[in-house]
Amino acid sequence: MHELITLTSNLREPAREPVACANGNGPRVFIQTYGCQMNVSDSQTIESMLGEAGYRFCGTADEADVVLVNTCMIRETAEVRALGQLANLSSLKKRNPAMVIGILGCVAQAKRREILESHAYVDMVVGPDSYRRLPLLLEERFISAPGAPGLLETTLMREELYDDVLPRHHGGVTAFVTIIRGCDKFCSFCVVPRTRGRERSRPLPSILREVTHLTEQGVRDVMLLGQNVDSYRWDDKDFADCLLAVAELPAVSRVRFMTSHPTDISEKLLRTMGEHEKICPYLHLPVQAGSNRVLREMNRPYTRERYLEIIALARELVPGIALSTDVIVGFPTETEDEFEETFTLMEQVRYDTAFMFKYSERPLTKAAQRMKDDVPEDVKVARLERLISLQQKIARERNEAQLGRQTSVLIEGLAPKDGAMWAGRTPDFRPVVLPKNGESVGELVPVRLESLTGFTFHGAREN
Repeated sequence: MHELITLTSNLREPAREPVACANGNGPRVFIQTYGCQMNVSDSQTIESMLGEAGYRFCGTADEADVVLVNTCMIRETAEVRALGQLANLSSLKKRNPAMVIGILGCVAQAKRREILESHAYVDMVVGPDSYRRLPLLLEERFISAPGAPGLLETTLMREELYDDVLPRHHGGVTAFVTIIRGCDKFCSFCVVPRTRGRERSRPLPSILREVTHLTEQGVRDVMLLGQNVDSYRWDDKDFADCLLAVAELPAVSRVRFMTSHPTDISEKLLRTMGEHEKICPYLHLPVQAGSNRVLREMNRPYTRERYLEIIALARELVPGIALSTDVIVGFPTETEDEFEETFTLMEQVRYDTAFMFKYSERPLTKAAQRMKDDVPEDVKVARLERLISLQQKIARERNEAQLGRQTSVLIEGLAPKDGAMWAGRTPDFRPVVLPKNGESVGELVPVRLESLTGFTFHGAREN
């Protein structure tokens, strides 16, 4: 994959070293992040690299010298929100012409020319594999040619891992750690392989170094991230080996991960989850559709029957496992009967959580190129509403069945609505509030789940 950087400048040779902020008193940067946990992790990596180059960070775009918008285009709503932010930034640029505005992430990679042509005030468009060059690119704007017209386009052949960068942590007991970048699945609805490249796994030692660094800052709950974590391979280690190695670090209290793919998930992984108490009994396993024909159209190489076999095995090998999924309704050519197959699969599996979406055509995907988006919008809306209603009912019933259960809660911080209460989560990721009683953030507290308000439990301390 060729990673592209585009910026408005008439320069042809970038400076070799970033010197703009060597004293640590350089321009102030504000990063606005949209989309998934991977983007949050990427933004923290960017902050680390810019921080080492001496840049400072601020809390709002109004006070910034540099505004970077990290975009996502997996879902149309995330892309629309990110591009909508650009309209707000145009007014800031008018008030402060020296401000540098950069668009990062998947939208930047897929729509670089469109962004520059339609948003003249944008200074640079940088894809996900080119963040190392941000200090150099910003230096060009601030020192070499501020406000210069024209266009510079650079093509890099390298697909990045950023495995030597320790992302900037913002505090708290939870942190995201990217272990694999890119995707090889090429689902017909998904743009990720075209914006983030092919799969490549980080060396396990670099993952353990990052997790250790995070635990030294108070992190106790680690979420391992990848578009498809089950594809992780480094030397003779697979994902189960990686997960176990992280869980065995002494300062780690809990390890979670997402996202898994039904084609690659292994019995070894499920057994590892069931045998290690630090590995959370929570599995996010996107099904996307319950119809075998629709799954084939989506280029999802498993069947409904195989998916249900995996769910049964997960429940057998991981006691008390909580399950979540992704579902798309209204995929091109989906019939009412095929939607009913998705509906009945949801009834059968009984997920604890589900992320449900209407199909939206994504540029560069096979579905957009080869299939007509032929399911009427009102039909998509009706199907989605039915599915949401079903899932809300199932989730309430699944939660009510937890009442009276003894479990543990990792204290994450104060409850948002009551400073006399702690907020945290159970190992299977259910939110809990409980009265403060001398504990500290990051502690594991034994509790009994006593009552339920909405989808939040109230816990009583167990002695």
